[in-house]
Amino acid sequence: MSSGATADGARRLARELPDVAVVDIDGTLLDSNYHHTLAWARAFEAVDRPVPLWRLHRHIGMGGDRLVAAATDDETEARLGDRVRDLWKQEFDRMIEETRLAPGARGLLDAFAGAGLRVVLASSSIPEHAARPLRLLDAEERADGWTTSSDAERSKPDPELIEKALEKVRGDRAVMIGDSVWDVAAAEECAIPTVGVLTGGFSAAELREAGAVAVVDDAAELATRLDELLEIVAAGRDEGATSGG
Repeated sequence: MSSGATADGARRLARELPDVAVVDIDGTLLDSNYHHTLAWARAFEAVDRPVPLWRLHRHIGMGGDRLVAAATDDETEARLGDRVRDLWKQEFDRMIEETRLAPGARGLLDAFAGAGLRVVLASSSIPEHAARPLRLLDAEERADGWTTSSDAERSKPDPELIEKALEKVRGDRAVMIGDSVWDVAAAEECAIPTVGVLTGGFSAAELREAGAVAVVDDAAELATRLDELLEIVAAGRDEGATSGG
């Protein structure tokens, strides 16, 4: 291959590399999915409609407006949904100070900025719950914008939250970073590729089946391998180089 052809290929790849990172918070940058699971379980128990922890965990990452019906049924949502959500909030409020950033969370945001990507944090948390991770992440310094549940009427897996996130930054080619199949589904609706992380408790197989183009253990690994993973995203396929159980 001639040097001209190589240069053309490099320029073409550069044009296709993402210029925006849409990054989920809970489960991806904040170790909070199991706190949410326990809070929901306690809320359901309090209304005498117990739901197993394992079943609730399968729905973490989905918006709270959808979770009650998804984990139980429409009748329970109609009869108890608002009460369960109120109780979940009370329970999570008691645990929120126990949540911690995932390994490498701040470093990942710095790595994106160093690679020239604009960063928008796509949280579906209520504003008062989002305040803690935004503070821990120094989001004012490390992100170009963020969302909370107040920014969208429909939660994940609906794509509205990601669409609202993208409106907050300039860029043509985005990559989603998320820990749940609901993140992947929402991004797929926007035709945005996702790199999945395992810190939310979903398996690599589940994330790949949902459509993730690559899966890594955590934010720290993603930051270390950022150039490689951005090329995989640009190519639109996983070339077998990614890790993750």
